[in-house]
Amino acid sequence: MSRPTVAEINLSSIKSNITRLKSLAPDSLFFPVVKANAYGHGIKKVVKAIDSKVNGYCVATSEEALFLRSITNKSIVCMEGPYDQKELQSLNLKKIDFVLHSKRQLNFFTSEKSISKDLKVWLKIDTGMHRLGFNMQDAEDAYLEVLKKTNNIVLMSHFSSAAGTKASVLKSKKQISEFNKIEKKLKKLGGNTLSSLCNSGGLLNYKGSHKDIIRPGISVYGSNQQENKKKIILKPALTLKTRLISIKHINKGSKVGYDGIWTAKKDSIIGILPIGYADGYPPSLSNKGYVLVDEKKVSIIGKISMDLIAIDLTKVKNPNYESEIILWGPNLPIEHVAKQSNSIPYNLMTSLSERVKRKYIE
Repeated sequence: MSRPTVAEINLSSIKSNITRLKSLAPDSLFFPVVKANAYGHGIKKVVKAIDSKVNGYCVATSEEALFLRSITNKSIVCMEGPYDQKELQSLNLKKIDFVLHSKRQLNFFTSEKSISKDLKVWLKIDTGMHRLGFNMQDAEDAYLEVLKKTNNIVLMSHFSSAAGTKASVLKSKKQISEFNKIEKKLKKLGGNTLSSLCNSGGLLNYKGSHKDIIRPGISVYGSNQQENKKKIILKPALTLKTRLISIKHINKGSKVGYDGIWTAKKDSIIGILPIGYADGYPPSLSNKGYVLVDEKKVSIIGKISMDLIAIDLTKVKNPNYESEIILWGPNLPIEHVAKQSNSIPYNLMTSLSERVKRKYIE
């Protein structure tokens, strides 16, 4: 019998989310982010399911982009851009769009003899993230250099915070304003230039950031980063589930797990789950997290180990080996699990290891 720990991925939910997200910006091209193995959901299956619904894709690295080219003929954007001249040549050969965010990369680009006519060069402007991108002073020079070799340019930037909370509204609006200024200035210099600014948060919370191309990431997979009053319903695509591999009766005073940080206050029934931090489940939930056993809330007890988690079944009626255990899913939102573990949904999704079987449903 194979281990019953499974990441169940609902491809219909992902397709539904894309339809709803596209409705927010019907005039924009839709380039979902599928980096990090489609946020842990499985890039091959996800891309094949959504390919007819999107205009292109965004990934982080050249390796991801080259692999993705073997799956789809749609536009692909390598968001970190080429690391060296050889990598730029590989991307160019496979007709993969890439970002230029530094003078070093710009030098690779300007020294390349021929650039594919089908290629779009994405020029990244730093509007406040202060991570990657040309500053406002250098952006014009960079734009003119790119314009010497191609007219197909996409101006882009990235939000440092695109939530709808009061804390991020001022930052986001300032970045939109900065982007609008440089966009207006550079487009006057010529070129068949498009613009791309928004991620999931921008799409959901700031209509002024939609521009020509939208780049939603985590919202595609059903995690709702929306804070404004006008809600849209997104469907979580990923359910992490397992079953019990042991049910034990222990005596009052017995300690469970490494270092014995949990002690039974009375005679108890404990269950053992075949999943641990090697599977990507956060060890910070030791002795404080909970799971759903046949939809009933049950506490995690003791330290989460590499392969196993102990739970307290004392209050569960007739626990058995067929009981379905949910670690996160529609009725136990990943956002809640992330908050309880002092993490973020992105981390939980992308931390699921390869040994967790992916099961796909339509």
